[in-house]
Amino acid sequence: MPIQIDNLSSRVHVATGDLPFTDEQLDRLAELVRARLARQERDARESDEATRLRRSVAPADPVRD
Repeated sequence: MPIQIDNLSSRVHVATGDLPFTDEQLDRLAELVRARLARQERDARESDEATRLRRSVAPADPVRD
């Protein structure tokens, strides 16, 4: 499963022997990390859009009876 992370720093300790996690646990962890990164990107885009200065306002919807 390919994962692209543009900017990441981490310290890793390598232990010999079997991994402490199963393949299923590692897959789930990767899914959680991808979801968190996607949510952070979405939140940043929404915040930028909400606080962006505009030269004009959008016209209001007409009032309907």
